[in-house]
Amino acid sequence: MGSDLTSTTCKGAQNEVVRPRLKDVLLRVAHIERRVNLGGAWPHDNDELIRELLSYERSMDDPQLQAEFLDWIESEDRNKFLNTETGEVIYALSAKRGNKVYATRKTKKRDQIKTALDGKEFDVPVDGFRNRRWTRMLLVTVNFDRSQFTKEEAWAALRSTPTEGIEYRYNVMNNLNANISKIFGKHGTLTAKEAQSSGYPAPHCIYILDEPVMVERHVGKDGKVTWRICDPRILSRIGKGLHIRKLSRKDYHKAIEMNPIWKHGFIDFEGIVKEDDSMSGRDTVAYAFKYLVKCLIEDGSSKVSELHDINSAKDPSLRTMLFTHLGNKCFRTRDISFGKGFKDRIGILPEEKSSEPTDWKRIRTVTDAEYNFIQAYNEEAAIARFRQVMALQGGAGT
Repeated sequence: MGSDLTSTTCKGAQNEVVRPRLKDVLLRVAHIERRVNLGGAWPHDNDELIRELLSYERSMDDPQLQAEFLDWIESEDRNKFLNTETGEVIYALSAKRGNKVYATRKTKKRDQIKTALDGKEFDVPVDGFRNRRWTRMLLVTVNFDRSQFTKEEAWAALRSTPTEGIEYRYNVMNNLNANISKIFGKHGTLTAKEAQSSGYPAPHCIYILDEPVMVERHVGKDGKVTWRICDPRILSRIGKGLHIRKLSRKDYHKAIEMNPIWKHGFIDFEGIVKEDDSMSGRDTVAYAFKYLVKCLIEDGSSKVSELHDINSAKDPSLRTMLFTHLGNKCFRTRDISFGKGFKDRIGILPEEKSSEPTDWKRIRTVTDAEYNFIQAYNEEAAIARFRQVMALQGGAGT
């Protein structure tokens, strides 16, 4: 730990270096309960873990892997920064999936998008139709057929690049985006890679189109209002035509196989319309971010600390949140992604990068166990130095 520890010299007769006793330091170090004996570290090489998950050597349902992940979330790692001008050292909490820093960053991003949507109109009435509108915003949700994919294979399919040493399907979301372009034309895309409570991924995509599509108001059996594409030509092209809908009731797997744009599972299209009882653009963005803006380790925010693994979580929402973070962590996928096309269509300006030089330099990351030891050592060193100064002053006064 070297330079992280305070090395203190007291200017006394012998100019002694003050060093606290290790026993006193250890008594001061806060004890951290862990599920597994790894100190909260993530012990896996990224590519090797993907290969193990896809070759059935490991599983996302493995309680050991889940416990390691929960320990990693709860471990409050810190980045050490050094001021190269003054020599001052500070420690800042690192952002990691599910912690306060991470949730705060996602909240700011969500709110930036919601604010950008304010005052913008993406839907207008269709002349002569009370229950139809033109909209330029769609919410598309997909899932994966379990007869085609294990949950690990489904998460791997969300990757945009392959992993060396193993064959698997990947880049499926970019392929879907290309198919959307062929049908609806130019557009901007926001993709949220979310899990289901089972652990399988069920990504959501928000598409902002340049040309509107006609949607019709629909009230479900539960009273929920949704807006559905009603142009027969488009319905046929997205696999929602009458023939495939009938087929899906008889042979679900055959209907998936015949879908022209998503042959990996179920796909759902919903028009976004600004109307009472309907999900607005702001609501849709909040929906896409809902599991990313919650802190999992703050007191009172969840029951994560009581879990030994994700499998033991009874609350479906908590399971979904944890599997969302686990899947994206294991397969190194971005939970929320949106590019220039999406930003341009809602009017988000490029972020300005500061050109001013800084004296602060990031040195390394320390675990919470290491940080606690450093703090305890420095506190004991300060106490030992104080005692030595007082002893020298007492000696000088006699």
